[in-house]
Amino acid sequence: MDIDIRAKSFAGRPVLGPVRLTLAQGQRVAILGPSGIGKTTLLRIVAGLDADFDGTVSEEGRTTVVFQEPTLLPWRTALENITLPAGVTPEVARGLMAEVGLGGKDALYPRQLSLGQQRRLALARAFAPSPTTLLMDEPFASLDAGTAGRMLDLTAALLDRSEVSLIFVTHDPAEATRLKARALTLSGSPATLNA
Repeated sequence: MDIDIRAKSFAGRPVLGPVRLTLAQGQRVAILGPSGIGKTTLLRIVAGLDADFDGTVSEEGRTTVVFQEPTLLPWRTALENITLPAGVTPEVARGLMAEVGLGGKDALYPRQLSLGQQRRLALARAFAPSPTTLLMDEPFASLDAGTAGRMLDLTAALLDRSEVSLIFVTHDPAEATRLKARALTLSGSPATLNA
């Protein structure tokens, strides 16, 4: 993945300055910085959800996103929350559900799952289509320390198995360390990336 953002503004106010990052396959990067600095904006641009910026983002393969909230379809079962958006077979979805500790919960709806289980389902959905790059936007922020730790370990194991590249937005340098991600800081006005 090659990210070359020259500028991003909201209502004429510069938010991101020059941000340049090249991510090799399997490489992991954590973006740290204070609230409101532009971390989520950067991730939305990289994900293709915000095209109103000066610059380019190119990716040879497939990119998936795990958001701050699980963003599950409440009217669909856990299994359908993977098969429909990811376009995979029920067998693939069940295999990933088992891998994230949700084996046997195929027919449950999101409201029947705890927040930690919903996060694991969102993680399984992100890995289902065999992405080349995974984007994560503070996905463990609202979890208790024990659940967040288990989610970090699970994410690290899935990354190790799949060789997926990672861009991970967090406030916590310890999370970056746990995921073996190189920490970069977004700072300044407009914000730029610093090692």
